[in-house]
Amino acid sequence: MDSGGYMAPMEVSDMDSVQDRYHYSQYPDEHFHYELKRYKGYAVIINNVNFCHTRFRNRERSAHDVTALREMLQARLLFRPEDIQIEEDLTTNQMSLVLEKVASDVNFSEYSCLIVVVLSYGESENIVYGVDGKFSYQQLISPFQYPKIPTLFDTPKFFIIQSEYPENDGFSHNAPVPAPLSPSTEIAEPDTLFLFSLDPASITWRTDGKGSHFIQRLCEVMRLDGLRYDITQMFVRVLRLVRLDYEGYVRDFIDTKLSCPRMVSLLSKEFRFDWEDY
Repeated sequence: MDSGGYMAPMEVSDMDSVQDRYHYSQYPDEHFHYELKRYKGYAVIINNVNFCHTRFRNRERSAHDVTALREMLQARLLFRPEDIQIEEDLTTNQMSLVLEKVASDVNFSEYSCLIVVVLSYGESENIVYGVDGKFSYQQLISPFQYPKIPTLFDTPKFFIIQSEYPENDGFSHNAPVPAPLSPSTEIAEPDTLFLFSLDPASITWRTDGKGSHFIQRLCEVMRLDGLRYDITQMFVRVLRLVRLDYEGYVRDFIDTKLSCPRMVSLLSKEFRFDWEDY
């Protein structure tokens, strides 16, 4: 580095010496695993149901998803009840305040992960809705960014979003398909994973009315294999199951466009809720 702070690019030989110094075989498996701490994790679930001050329908069936998420977190992943925070019908300002309070009040040095779930309306350009307007994905991430919250350093953060387009609200099977969502342009926070379902085809709710395909499948996989696989492996299984659900609809609604939840990951290690059997 010169006096002006400029660092010259590394020569190929220098890069080779660095690779030799940090050879893959020198690292134990634990180096590639996120640490499990005193508590399994802290979860915030925001369920926006009543949009009575807008032209959108209310989202009553979302209550089934909240119940499934809470039961899965407590019974299978062994979250403490006090570590599952459920909020309903928040304005955009209230969403910011709730997330900022969690970030400032929780000592994340004792938690293995952070989970933020938002159940609401959404649209392309990385937008989810408060009951009074639009809230960006970046606003979800911002309160938990390092170095703002140093106890979240090297701690995985999972953002799970179930949303449907407000113009379609999950009831039409011939809805126009908007431009695809590209959240990778907004997600730059290390150790972060986004799993989201923004369904332009409007196949959102199960035919029995008991919640959404995405969240119900997520809870099903986590209940059965929540302690068995790395988190990204389980999420891939969720994506596959939801796609199969959608393909079943095509037999009945030939004009329906297929859609599938997506995952964007900046995790740098593997994460499991139990490493004992690894």
